Amino acid sequence: MKKILFMSLLFIVLFTCVVFAHKPIFETRDTTFEKPIVVDEHTISYAIYGSLDRIDDVDFVKFYAKKKEPLFIQMTIPIIKGNEDFSPSFALIGKGIKQKDKLPFDIPEGNGSIVIKPSPKEYFYEKFTQTKYYIRQTIRGEIPEDGEYYVAVFSDGEKGKYALAIGESEKFTVVDWLKMPFIYLAVKYFFNPFLTVAVIGAIITLIFYLIKRKRA
Repeated sequence: MKKILFMSLLFIVLFTCVVFAHKPIFETRDTTFEKPIVVDEHTISYAIYGSLDRIDDVDFVKFYAKKKEPLFIQMTIPIIKGNEDFSPSFALIGKGIKQKDKLPFDIPEGNGSIVIKPSPKEYFYEKFTQTKYYIRQTIRGEIPEDGEYYVAVFSDGEKGKYALAIGESEKFTVVDWLKMPFIYLAVKYFFNPFLTVAVIGAIITLIFYLIKRKRA
């Protein structure tokens, strides 16, 4: 019986690593250019789960990159009631960027900017968490110069939730595998906090009921 349980757990862990490609990072505080979310390896596939909560809200993500390294950034929008038409833009900012697109906020002198605006929706279903998204816009290319780069997420006064993908290389450690059940619950909570808490509460109640019944 123990062998069966172990093999089942191992299968689930390996399966989830295949179908859930991104390492998640959840926005837990307001970010600024000076205090951004930091991505350690921008070529590794990460997903930043965040939200714009005010009409002037801007979220910042920072990473260090070397010249000619691959660049990939993609905006996806969770399909949640009231969030379906959320269409934020994002900008790639850095001293290695010569282009200077207009931004609705200030950045330090010497930085260039490229604004990537929303494009037509493309439906995407993530199997592991059974969550649905719209892919809105993507930038893919090469890093122009060594240095620090920032991604700024902003909108024209809209509020809503987003998942920003950075990097495409899938790289998982044993620790990442063990985190998969928690990742599943965290993503579910991001989509629907009330329903997630209710389901977890119902499962815990059922477990205690079954244990109590077995002892009776």
